[in-house]
Amino acid sequence: MTAFSPVRGHPGRLSRLGGTALDAAFGIGLTLLPVTSLIALGWITRHMGSRSRHAFGMVEEAPGWILGPHEQGSFARALGGLGANIRAGLMTLSALLVWTLPFSLLWLGAWWAGWENSFNKGYEQAAVGPAVFLLGTLVSVLVLPALPVMLAHMACENRLASAFELRRLRSVLAQAGWRLPVLSGLTFVLALPLFASHGVIALGHEFFPGIEDLSPAQVADLRGRIDLATAAWAFLSLWFLRNLAARLYAFGAPRAAGLRPGLWDGAIAAEAAVPAGRKSRLMAFVWYVLAAVFSLGIGAELLIAQFLDQAWWRWVTHPFFALPWAG
Repeated sequence: MTAFSPVRGHPGRLSRLGGTALDAAFGIGLTLLPVTSLIALGWITRHMGSRSRHAFGMVEEAPGWILGPHEQGSFARALGGLGANIRAGLMTLSALLVWTLPFSLLWLGAWWAGWENSFNKGYEQAAVGPAVFLLGTLVSVLVLPALPVMLAHMACENRLASAFELRRLRSVLAQAGWRLPVLSGLTFVLALPLFASHGVIALGHEFFPGIEDLSPAQVADLRGRIDLATAAWAFLSLWFLRNLAARLYAFGAPRAAGLRPGLWDGAIAAEAAVPAGRKSRLMAFVWYVLAAVFSLGIGAELLIAQFLDQAWWRWVTHPFFALPWAG
């Protein structure tokens, strides 16, 4: 992998490490702003698709940040990678919004319209805010465990419609086994530092005496450092998690459908799929429930963080299920 263009052949270990470092630096820088984070999201999606297709034996160049594939003409190649990243970012964000807005808007609405007021028993219908929030949480635990598989499938197929092929997604999820709750558990754990970063300024005086005596310029500098650290954690964590999702998909897809990417057909897949007995279906359900339990932590982290830093947009822009933005 390289930050500027794909590498031909088989680069040495030092070259791969240098390319990975450049990729990380590029991605972290783009994650600092919401607009440019779309490019980072697209690159991660393309990288995930490349990893999945490679597992199926399909050889292709690794995605670049700016330059396109070598087979393109010089003019098209000059910005081919950037254009592909923007396209993949828009495709991924569109799919993510369809999947996550139903519960993230419920969370936002519960907070904006009454959570704080109802939490403090400010009006007679005090249960409305928590009830709406819990409804959003119920929806989220149904969606979040399946989200990485959806993204891996869409990245592998490279088309937006594949994000809503529910039959295939369900088949892959059924084959994922213990890998699904492990991925959900890692997502919860890696989201903890993002949650903690929201309270550094608000609660910093309790852990770092004297922080309240900082000048406005020093506070701004501290916030900048926190934003940079958050951007680094968000991008690197998301990159890591999406790679795991690609491996999970590469494991489950052949067992679910027996087909290569791009050749999905529901009727043929039904015949090619490995038959699932009652015990297998029960175990798949158990693994999914366990993954959903870990997914509850995401909502809990967001809720607690909003008591520390009440930025409304964080309800709908969490780096792990929306834009990888450090804001």
